Amino acid sequence: MPEKCRIQAKTRSLYGKAILWCAVLSFGCLLGASLANTANAQLDESQVVVGETAEAAGLAQTTTDLPTIIGRLIYIALSTVGIIFLALLLYSGYQYMTAGGDPDKIKSAVSRIRNAVIGLLVIAFSFVIVNFILGWLTGDGSIWGSVTGGGGQAGGLGQWGNSGGLGNGQILEYHYPEPGQMGVPRNTAIVITFIDKIDPASVINGWTAGNPTSGELNATNFLIHPEANKNQNLLPNQALAVLSEDGHTVMIKPAELLGNATKPTWYEVKLENDILNASGTKIFQGDFSEGYVWSFEVSTQVDNSPPKVQSIIPISGGIYARNIVVQINFNEPMFPASVAGIYNGGGFQNLQLYQSDAGANPLQINGEYRLSNGYRTVEFITTDECGLNSCLVKMFCLPASKTINGIIKAASLLDNQSALAAGFETGVFNGAVDMAFNSLDGDGDGLATGPLGDPAGGADDYPSINSPPFAFQTSAAIERDPPFIKMVDPDVLSDQIVLDKNVDVYWLSDPNNMNGVLLGYTVNSKSFRIYAEGPQEDDADTWWFYSKMKNIDDNGEEATSTTSHAQSLVSIYHRPYQPSAIPKPGDPPGSTLNWYDPYVRHYVMNVYQNCYNPAARLDQGIKRMATPPNSNYCNNVEQGGEYCNFIKKP
Repeated sequence: MPEKCRIQAKTRSLYGKAILWCAVLSFGCLLGASLANTANAQLDESQVVVGETAEAAGLAQTTTDLPTIIGRLIYIALSTVGIIFLALLLYSGYQYMTAGGDPDKIKSAVSRIRNAVIGLLVIAFSFVIVNFILGWLTGDGSIWGSVTGGGGQAGGLGQWGNSGGLGNGQILEYHYPEPGQMGVPRNTAIVITFIDKIDPASVINGWTAGNPTSGELNATNFLIHPEANKNQNLLPNQALAVLSEDGHTVMIKPAELLGNATKPTWYEVKLENDILNASGTKIFQGDFSEGYVWSFEVSTQVDNSPPKVQSIIPISGGIYARNIVVQINFNEPMFPASVAGIYNGGGFQNLQLYQSDAGANPLQINGEYRLSNGYRTVEFITTDECGLNSCLVKMFCLPASKTINGIIKAASLLDNQSALAAGFETGVFNGAVDMAFNSLDGDGDGLATGPLGDPAGGADDYPSINSPPFAFQTSAAIERDPPFIKMVDPDVLSDQIVLDKNVDVYWLSDPNNMNGVLLGYTVNSKSFRIYAEGPQEDDADTWWFYSKMKNIDDNGEEATSTTSHAQSLVSIYHRPYQPSAIPKPGDPPGSTLNWYDPYVRHYVMNVYQNCYNPAARLDQGIKRMATPPNSNYCNNVEQGGEYCNFIKKP
């Protein structure tokens, strides 16, 4: 063979080897990364298995099901075999590159490469098959569930069907978990607050008059299931149901953990239209007659972290007008039955307020502890009437010229191994607990030790040695300054708004009296609303919204019990806006646009129980109030009547 031909043949051979080696390395790297991730996941899961083995031995709570255990063993086996095939693939590629033209070595290497690739493909398909089967067995939908699950993702209106009952001021005020919420712990409670009082028989299986308002769940009216398996509903004996003392809030605690420890699971809750109010009338009627549905994602984690006190108003050590309301803000949602109730010479004792004079014995004050604001805020309303505010609504005052002290009780613990409170089987607690039934961490050290004086040696009542005091003084004065709106975002008549942008309303606070700090239980769908209108907004049963607030300090951070409370921020959360259509030739101006109209109504009050009425705003640094006969500011213009004229906002 001529030398030129030999050189060309050798060059082609080298090119061929290089291309094959690159292909082998690329395929190997991709597969190696996948298997490495799987191996890391298995290492993490093996740590979970150790914990679950301890639980099975009686050292902790266990929830691992048989399919999950089998799945882990199969995944580990497949990962191990896959790594062996990957090593064989890399070795064979190296042998091919170093064969030096030996036909036997080349043939042997190519054969092993082919077999290794086939083996890796078999392993990959095995992962998919096992994942699908285990997902079907555990009810989380596996990889298909992660693609289709979630109900809270942006998209067409179909996925939001039967969700308009939230925020319309007629049916649902709020619920936890929230629509589309992700990362919800497996041991969560599901809590729903209705506008009307609810018939206990609609909530509690087999309930009859005179029985306790807690028991097995009425699983005919409250359907709770993995989103990928709608037939796998919790049975009555698989969930504890509790109806609040005021009859508005339903608390559901599954007996077993939701989801699984392997991957997140989307859950769906459906409220059927047979739920009745206390008068025996169906609560879902008209546009909302199909009931209500929402979804949330359950994580792989269990919540063992105790809740803490975020802030308390009034700030300790100050002197305040007697019509101020005591407001307690927690750092996370609380289980309603543990922090809300009525004391009238007896009754609810988990939170306590006392009045005292110098040298006198403290006297517990009668009143109601109300929970609101995403189940994070408790406010104490006394039984002592003290006049009318600017809306001609009764105010209730603390005792005048007294020292007021407060106590927030931690709940007794089930044992000293975790933060889990005793009473988790009945939903009755002797102290404050969160949605996972973890007892209060009153001293803020990250551990729950139970109430002061508990046999276990607890020290987590609030205040504690390590927390700020819970004490202030009242004067004989009545504070009547109304709250002022400082700013709204998006601004009036803004356009091109991001589809999931919250509506934020900032309130101005006088540093001397905190009159811009709002009363949490008035931050509701009656006071804060968004109306939706447009070609894509013709189905009332898809548009939902709800409001929550937080108090902000001078640095723009959430306030604590030792920092200033410069203002309250109210955020209105909502179903994603629908994008407006592009107008076609001949379309009337604005006919293809969707408009969203936020309202702040006069029902909202500050912590001195003064209404946003007449409406007040900050105009270039000057406080202005609507002048009679006008009572509202609508898009910065004074107008009369209870409502603003419908001024559309794209």
